Amino acid sequence: MRLIGFAVALILASLPFAAIAQAAAPSPTPEVAQSIPVVGTFDKSSIVIAFYRSPLWAAILADRRFELHTVKAGNDTARAKELEKYGAESQELAMQQLAGTAPVDNIVAVLQPEFKELSSRTKLSAIVDSSAVDPKVAAVDVTSLLMDWLKASSETRKMAEEMHQHPVGK
Repeated sequence: MRLIGFAVALILASLPFAAIAQAAAPSPTPEVAQSIPVVGTFDKSSIVIAFYRSPLWAAILADRRFELHTVKAGNDTARAKELEKYGAESQELAMQQLAGTAPVDNIVAVLQPEFKELSSRTKLSAIVDSSAVDPKVAAVDVTSLLMDWLKASSETRKMAEEMHQHPVGK
């Protein structure tokens, strides 16, 4: 009986040490998770729609229209032609981007301040188009956060969702 009591006391006394030893042992999961880069991804068609329907793009166009009106009033036909060409080329680029046949470099350039802030805030190693993400990294979709930054309306979000469900040319 004394032997059983001694064994129970020894087991009970060693439990705190076992708990400390277990708590101190690092879990393999966090080490693995920390070694995998986390990349933010965005749906290209959604961002194209959100950008060209954004107040930001509307302001860019308003500036160009104002400049066009000003140069026409000043009879600067060369600059007027450049601005008109810009308008036509912008519209064509938007259509090609929406169809997936043109890069979205101009949009990504405008989004750079948000990419930096978002990457810093959420500890992302990069933000890339979802079709360009490396399968060896952990991906987090940040499309809705970028759409927030672009001030996408509910109508724009609905259009983007429909486009995502039924891509052009597919």
